[in-house]
Amino acid sequence: MKPRLKVFTIMSLAISSLGGCNAFLVTGKIPTASDHLMIPHDMTNQRLFDCAELSISQLSATDSSWREVTHRDSTNGVLESGTFDDKNRTGFRMRIERAQGANQADITLRGGGPYFIDLGVAQAMNNLKSLLERVMNFALVTLTYTDEAS
Repeated sequence: MKPRLKVFTIMSLAISSLGGCNAFLVTGKIPTASDHLMIPHDMTNQRLFDCAELSISQLSATDSSWREVTHRDSTNGVLESGTFDDKNRTGFRMRIERAQGANQADITLRGGGPYFIDLGVAQAMNNLKSLLERVMNFALVTLTYTDEAS
């Protein structure tokens, strides 16, 4: 190989390797799952978000990939965990959106590892939904029992 070509090749490889990590930020797709959750008509956003926060804390007790709740706006119906909008973050981050009094909430779950490796967002969504449904049912039973006892 000619000396000039060798120098050019080495410099090209060095430059491309420096930008390699940033290339994932541009081209990387965050592993995401979305679903809907049916909500009882008499459950407020405040109560829903209490149930969701409890569910997240229970999931994070057994899996450190789950991030804690970082944004809660009951009036506008938004609950987020982790740094939901950031691309280059590891772990499970979720957003729940629900208009006040609506019969369903939209759940979006992101779960990327290094270089946007899927951490298993489909299974994590199933785990979150099933736990959240159980917690909501328990909250409704408790609320109904408390109302009847009054």
